Amino acid sequence: MRAYRFRAYSSKTTARVLTAQLEVACKLYNALLHAEQEEYERNRHSMSKNELRQLALHLRKKNPEFQILHSQLAQQVADRFYQTR
Repeated sequence: MRAYRFRAYSSKTTARVLTAQLEVACKLYNALLHAEQEEYERNRHSMSKNELRQLALHLRKKNPEFQILHSQLAQQVADRFYQTR
């Protein structure tokens, strides 16, 4: 079986944009974590996958910092958060 390796050589501007998107995705993940902890403390139940996705989209609409993320990416962050807990 053959294995191929590829390396993407991006420009400095592309690398900067990807780094900024990664930082915002981390902030969104932490915001979801904080919301999940508050929900559990208040109601003693955790949020469903659909609730987390809706919250991610709501946070993206409300917060201009999260606007650089596409809506599908915000939902994927919520899905990954749901899978890791």
